[in-house]
Amino acid sequence: MMKIIKFFAPEGYRDLGIPTPAKKHIPEWYRKAESFWKDSSNESAAGLKKCMPYMDTMVSGYFLTFPVNVYVNEKNNELGHVFQNNSKDLQLRWGGPPEYANLIMERPSELGHTMPRPAGHYPNHLVFSGSWSMKTPRGWSILMTPPFNRYELPFTSSSGIIDSDKFTSPGNIPFFIRKGFSGVIPAGTPIVQLTPIKRESWLMADNDKSLSDSRIIESSLISKPGSEYKHFAWKRKKFD
Repeated sequence: MMKIIKFFAPEGYRDLGIPTPAKKHIPEWYRKAESFWKDSSNESAAGLKKCMPYMDTMVSGYFLTFPVNVYVNEKNNELGHVFQNNSKDLQLRWGGPPEYANLIMERPSELGHTMPRPAGHYPNHLVFSGSWSMKTPRGWSILMTPPFNRYELPFTSSSGIIDSDKFTSPGNIPFFIRKGFSGVIPAGTPIVQLTPIKRESWLMADNDKSLSDSRIIESSLISKPGSEYKHFAWKRKKFD
């Protein structure tokens, strides 16, 4: 039975970071990735696309996205909205209706001042103004993270867990811009990935001997080496 995650935004804000399934935002570099490659012995070996755990992170959950192009350190006086707390080192501009005026803001320097910034990023503690409420079934939370494996993006978002079965109000999404980046963050670029997780209590069992043989897989039963995990363990995840 499929679980249902509900999203809602007030009229006038429904174009702000529209939630969409992550599988609809597969980047071009992954589409072009290899399924197999030749090793030093000219034998065929499994490539990036055969790594199912890696693929699962790319297609699981949902994205909130930028609703308009955001111009970073580019002069364009025709754009109506300007990052108000900008400095000479970081300037942001974007267009859109009046509702987009506070699309990006900066938190006071006193807020989170002890939090390390991602390496190679501006220290400005920016926030993307959330407009979408989300609700998960009872006992389920939302893990909010930077888009998984998307290291090409010129920013890094913060992570958090929201008990979205009880708290459904939209919140602001902190992020940091990468130093040295000048250009456009295109509309539709994912800013965070939302993955539903079930709340349960866990206890760690250290060095459990029952797992001593679990790493042995009968590779001889697999017709294509490198696909053992897919045939023995992997289960398809579905997010629509």
